[in-house]
Amino acid sequence: MASLTSSSRRSSSSYRSSSRYSTSSTHRLFVEESPGGPSCLAPFSRHSRSSYGYTAPVGSTLTGRQSSTGGGVRCLGDSYYMSADVSQFEPHDVVVMAYNHHVVIHAQKVLDDGSVSDTFTHKSLFPEDMDPLSVSGTLNPDGTLVVSVHRTTTLGELEALGVPTYRSEAHL
Repeated sequence: MASLTSSSRRSSSSYRSSSRYSTSSTHRLFVEESPGGPSCLAPFSRHSRSSYGYTAPVGSTLTGRQSSTGGGVRCLGDSYYMSADVSQFEPHDVVVMAYNHHVVIHAQKVLDDGSVSDTFTHKSLFPEDMDPLSVSGTLNPDGTLVVSVHRTTTLGELEALGVPTYRSEAHL
């Protein structure tokens, strides 16, 4: 069984992103590192198979390092985006969850006999100014799921609310 896990440690001002993919087949997964850099506007591509662990204070330019599988948090205007290649799954196999500044994409392929043949999980920690009620996803024809989250207007609103506790879940 092939399995791949990537993650980055969280420091005082970093965002965390981790992915896990496992399958019952014995093929070797495509794993290739490429240099990261300031890419707030980088396009999402199912061929890049990259995940970024960003370190930057909220409101500044995000920079990071690439690792393998899935896409990390990117900032574009007043929204954050993350992407993942879920092309090996049917839309009804994919679940997107949001809780406490995390967005999780989970997919699993269940066979007719009830056994699970493939699973994929990608979890990203978003900045504190994310609006948890604005999480939405778009499944592109090439199998790339793009999740978008709007930013709140000011951090002052967040401080007045205290630490939010929430959980939402959407099945595609």
